[in-house]
Amino acid sequence: MSVPRLAERCRALLGAHTSVLVGGRDGARWRSALEAQGIPTVALDAPAAPATAGVLSFLGDAAPSAERQRCLATMRERLMAGGRLVLVDHNQPRTWGRRVVGILALAALGFGPARARRLAARELAAAGFGIESLHLVAGERVQLIVGVRSD
Repeated sequence: MSVPRLAERCRALLGAHTSVLVGGRDGARWRSALEAQGIPTVALDAPAAPATAGVLSFLGDAAPSAERQRCLATMRERLMAGGRLVLVDHNQPRTWGRRVVGILALAALGFGPARARRLAARELAAAGFGIESLHLVAGERVQLIVGVRSD
C-alpha cells in the first residue's frame, strides 16, 4: 500500500486538526501526502508549537527499540494533551497465505519475518499513550494504531 493511500487512512482516523506532527523514516513523503489532502503538517524534528495530532511511521525502519522509544517520547512531548497519534508499522498477518506475502514484502525491504512481530501497540502504551484502536490494512501487513496522549 502506498504512502498516499496510507496517509488517507490516517487522515480518516485523525479527523480534522489544525496541525499534524509527522515523523518517521519517510517523514517528507508522509508530510507531502497529508498536505496533498489539505492537512497542515509539521516535521517531528522541526521546532514548533505543540501539535493537535500526529502520524509516526516505522514502515521500512530498522531502528532498534531504544530509538523507537525516543521517537515516541518526542512525539508525546510535542502533542497537546489529548492529542491523537496514528502509529504505522509492519504487522504479521494471521492467515498463512497473507503471512507468506508479508514475509516476501519484508524480504524485499531487507527484513526478516521477525520485523512484523514487534509489539508496536505495547511500545505506544509504554510511551504514555492510551490505545484507542487498531486497524489492519494491506492484507494485514500494515497496522495503524491510534493512541491518545494520556496525561
